[in-house]
Order: sequence, then C-alpha cells, then structure tokens
Amino acid sequence: ESVVELGCGLGVHQLLLHNASFQKLEGYDLSKNAILRNKEFTQKNNLPIKFEVQDLNQEFPENMIEGKIVFTHACLEQCHMIMPNVLKNIIKGKPKIVLNFEVDYDSAPMMVKKYFNSKGYQNNLVRELKKLEKQNIVEIISIQKLPLTLSPFNRLSLIIWKTKQ
Repeated sequence: ESVVELGCGLGVHQLLLHNASFQKLEGYDLSKNAILRNKEFTQKNNLPIKFEVQDLNQEFPENMIEGKIVFTHACLEQCHMIMPNVLKNIIKGKPKIVLNFEVDYDSAPMMVKKYFNSKGYQNNLVRELKKLEKQNIVEIISIQKLPLTLSPFNRLSLIIWKTKQ
C-alpha cells in the first residue's frame, strides 16, 4: 500500500513507517525548508521516500493521493479557517482511506477548547466531516480518543473516514 502523510513536517512518521517495512511512502508539507531537509536526508541515506511541497488549501496534483492511505498527525489544527476547502481537496484526490490523528474538538474538555480557541486552532474537523457524511459524500468509520498523549491540551483522536465517490 502507498501511504501519504499530509503535513509531514520533518518526516519523522515516514522514517518510522520505513523502519517498519513500509515501502511506498510520501510526505507533503507547506514548509519548503522542511521538504528540502527531508529530501537531503533521504538522498544521503538512500531512502525511497518521496517528499514534496503542497499547500492543503490548493488543489492537489492529479494522482497525488488517489487510491492511497492518507493520514495527518496534528497538522490540521492549523487549518481552522480553511477546513472545508482542505477536506474538499482531500475528497477530490480520491484516497483509499483517511486517518486523521487530530484533536476532536467537539468531545474535548473545556480547557482544551479554551486553549484551541486562544490559539485559533481548528475546532471544526469532525463537525465538517459529519456535515459531509449527511450529504453522503464521506463515511466516518470511527472516532476514537487515543489513550496516550504528550500534552493535556493536544489529546489526539483517531478519526477514520473514506469518500463515497
């Protein structure tokens, strides 16, 4: 399976997946510096991981995520104002399945909501997905709080969904 991370940052998850024997790995991020570092590192270490710059608010190149497993990890928190467009771009890209390791704002404790609101972080991923599900565009397969967290303010959930197209 091809696995794509949107908002890959410095590519830590791709390295972990590669070490776990995944072979078809791609990472996309808005940061040109992060992608440059990732490319330098993978070339230097002869790793078959593809990294490219991609703005989630812009339409994806054809076949970028089509038929692939797509995931995000604490990257969509920065997309509060553009969440509907980000989801539209992901849906239009026709992924096999999407796994979002993100905060489920609606089920978060009040302190987490206050923190997210003060930072302008996303509070609408699950809400937007539920709207799309009502429109029969996506199917939410599961929303589960992860048992471990690095921060009490960034308690991630695993939100699994797929397109109905």
